[in-house]
This record gives sequence, C-alpha cells and structure tokens, in this order.
Amino acid sequence: MPLLKLLSPAKINLGLWVVGKRPDGYHEIITLYREIPLYDEIVIKEGPLRVETNIGIPEKENYVYRALVELQKILDREINFTIYIYKNIPVGSGLGGGSSNLAVVLKKINELLGSPLSEEELKELVGSISADAPFFLMGGTAIGKGKGEILEPVECRISGDLTLVIPSVSSETKRVYQSLTERDYSLESYAEERIKRILEGDITAIENVLGEKAKELYPEIKEVCRFIEYLGFKPFVSGSGSTVYFFGKAPEKLKRASAVRNWRVIELKL
Repeated sequence: MPLLKLLSPAKINLGLWVVGKRPDGYHEIITLYREIPLYDEIVIKEGPLRVETNIGIPEKENYVYRALVELQKILDREINFTIYIYKNIPVGSGLGGGSSNLAVVLKKINELLGSPLSEEELKELVGSISADAPFFLMGGTAIGKGKGEILEPVECRISGDLTLVIPSVSSETKRVYQSLTERDYSLESYAEERIKRILEGDITAIENVLGEKAKELYPEIKEVCRFIEYLGFKPFVSGSGSTVYFFGKAPEKLKRASAVRNWRVIELKL
C-alpha cells in the first residue's frame, strides 16, 4: 500500500449554549459548528500499530490511538497501520484538532479494512472518545445538540475574512465545564433563535458561555479579547478556548502586538 496523505480540518463554534446537565454528568449543549480551512497533515502507511505526532503527544493519550485499540477489540483483529500526525492546529485551542484527527483517521482506516463498521457504528465509536469527533465525519456547517454528537447539517451565510488569535495557553475543557453553574444555562428556544440569526449572517447573535468562563479562568484569553476590542473588532471564543476569532483581516498593530506577546495569528477565508 502506498503512503496515504490526509488533511484533517479545524472548526470554530459560531456560538455555544449550555441548556442543562445530563444524568451521566455531561452537559447538554447546543452549538453551531463551522469547519475552517486550517489543517493537520496525516500520513498512514502499513506497519505495526503506532501513532506519532511532531509535538510528542504520548501515544496512549492520543485520541486516534485510543480509538484504533478499541477498533481492534470490536473487530477482534490486529490493525496494522502506522499513523504520523503533523500538528498545525494547536492543542487545547478549542479548534477541535484532536477530534478531527480521530474522525479523519478512523473513517479512512474503516474504508481500508472494507468498511466493517457502518456509518452509525463509526460515529458511535469516535463519539465515545470525543463529543466533537462526529462533526468531523460530516464537516461543513452543522448544529450540534446533546454532547455535540446529535448533528443537523445546515447552510450558513457568514463568509469572508476570518482571523484567529491563539495565546500561548492551553485551555482545559473539563475545567471550563466544571466552572459552570445553573445561572449559565440557556433555554433551548433562546439558543435556537440565536442560531437562526447566525445562519442568516448576523454575527452579533454569536454567544459562547464556555468562552465567557474561559476568559475568567485564563487571563491570557481575556487579554486577547480586550486587545481585539481595542482594535474595533468583536472577539469570539471558539469552544472552551483558547482561540479567539473575529471577522476581518488582521491589522498590522495586532500582528506586532502578537509577536511581542507570543500569540499566534492565523488569517483564513470562509
């Protein structure tokens, strides 16, 4: 088998609302996922089961490795593929890089094995490891409910320049969720009304309760938001942070300030 090269995209959340807590301890959310053109690069080749990254993520902590070990148990057979992941999407940035790697690799491995898992079984497997992963089996734009795994593909009118600003801090999703109280919950009808406006192109309807909590927990994220506001843009946090994004091109003042503060600036087009 020749080397297979895959691209694994990132996402932003065009809004995220928590509508309650589930009996299993997870929170019930409503979010609007949007795939963005920022990618990790993945190489798959035949060989012993191994998953490596360019930044030294321990194999047993890697979502891809964990899923492939689980797949071996489900199929009762060895998975003889070696995977190398070049991480361009920062870890702990709220851009879903690890979840995307998981979905992209498992979808391809399932194909290479003759599709022993149905689409629903594949979704269940990746979703058992990461709530964001089922979105990356679909891509595009989608409303996510439940833990994020109940998906409805939609069309969104938001387009144009998008700038990401990523401070040098990794935001811990579990910590952000644990900081939530019932006062942070929204009505489902409220979230759905906001999403409807966003899909029609109204960026002023974007809200993210996890982003607000992340700003409280991580001063670096709050500092990025304040600086973007100072420049005259409206900042939004993706997921539970640490990425802050806004719609528009990155001004030179932002690029200069980011170089001093060790923030990463990425300019994209939607």
